[in-house]
Amino acid sequence: MLESSIMQAKIRARFQWLAGAAFALILLISACAGPKHLPQITPAALPEFSPTPNPIQRQTMAAANATPTPIPSPTPWPVATATPSSILVKDLAAEGLNPLTGLPVDDQTPLQQRPVLVKIANWPQGLRPAAGLNQADLVFEYYIGAQMNHFLAVYHGQDSEQAGPLAPARMVDARLSEHYQGILAYASADNTVEKVLSEVLPGRSFLRGFTPCPPMCNLSDAGGENTYVNTGAMRELYQAENPVGDNVHLSGLDFASHLSEWDAQAQQLSYLYADFSVMQWDYDPPSGQYQLSQDYAAPDGSVSIAPSYDRVDGTPIAFDNIIVLFASYIEYGTSLYDIDFREGDPHQPALVFRDGKLLSGTWMTPDPFTPIQLMDASGQPLALKPGSSWIVFAGTQSSTSEVQPGIWEITFSLN
Repeated sequence: MLESSIMQAKIRARFQWLAGAAFALILLISACAGPKHLPQITPAALPEFSPTPNPIQRQTMAAANATPTPIPSPTPWPVATATPSSILVKDLAAEGLNPLTGLPVDDQTPLQQRPVLVKIANWPQGLRPAAGLNQADLVFEYYIGAQMNHFLAVYHGQDSEQAGPLAPARMVDARLSEHYQGILAYASADNTVEKVLSEVLPGRSFLRGFTPCPPMCNLSDAGGENTYVNTGAMRELYQAENPVGDNVHLSGLDFASHLSEWDAQAQQLSYLYADFSVMQWDYDPPSGQYQLSQDYAAPDGSVSIAPSYDRVDGTPIAFDNIIVLFASYIEYGTSLYDIDFREGDPHQPALVFRDGKLLSGTWMTPDPFTPIQLMDASGQPLALKPGSSWIVFAGTQSSTSEVQPGIWEITFSLN
């Protein structure tokens, strides 16, 4: 069992499923030094909305040979026409900065090439800890069914010699690989997902068993011959097969070293899929990063929250920004999901945790082929802290609460 204080907080959070407006209400009453007025996220009346599938969704539906079930419900925010973004997007690469981190790079060559996206397992627990997450510019986390999650790590400004363990691909991996114009490394895929990948990423998806070592190798000391990826070697393999090169444009995020205003203090964020499936981020002032802890089931059956360290170098898994994007999951089956990015809709809620502070805003993707953008309440770019970002997709009805001052919990709900 979890320690009593943690367990009590988790149980309280789990019974907030019906609090659809809790996110806006709790944020409005959360005060801190330098707060700004918080937007109302859930309108009084829900607009009617019938999703129009974008090209990737149409391919997904065709591969699944069925209409998504259940049909996506109306979402609690206005629906915008899919038009190009009107916010000013800086070309950070032209300034010698990595557009995914806002950090300067010594070698500009990788910024002119497609990023490498590696699908990384987090379940079953025996596959933990992961390796190479700290070298990623971005890590996406999303629900895969049965209260479990997996990760998709994006490597653009630097590489990892061992990123993994490699996990099966899902629908959303094809979508994210298109948005970030990258190449995808994955362990396996069911027939539906494989059809989507062949349509969406021809020549840009690399499967275990059909990719040489390096870049994709089984490690005998990794617990059951798990597969890990050398992202630099993966990029070289792709370049050798595609010598003409590609035009890559990954601008979309904005960065600032210092905050002038924020919504609340945020020393901790716990993200709960269940009381036995928890991602917890604690702010570490000396490093200025949020460090990851996860559920740990001991051999005696007891469950606790334990810090996560890189499998290879033993350093704490830590990120500069923790970003929560509220989005609609599309369910094709109990373990087959896609995520509706609602391209062109700038009103989708987002939370950003940086520097021990919480900022509220919105997110969007202008089209299926450009990266995610974040906006503040005035519609201007929301500035991240320069550095790496962990991005989690929460269902639209996931409840948010501040259980203690600066201690936040989000309980996942599948729409």
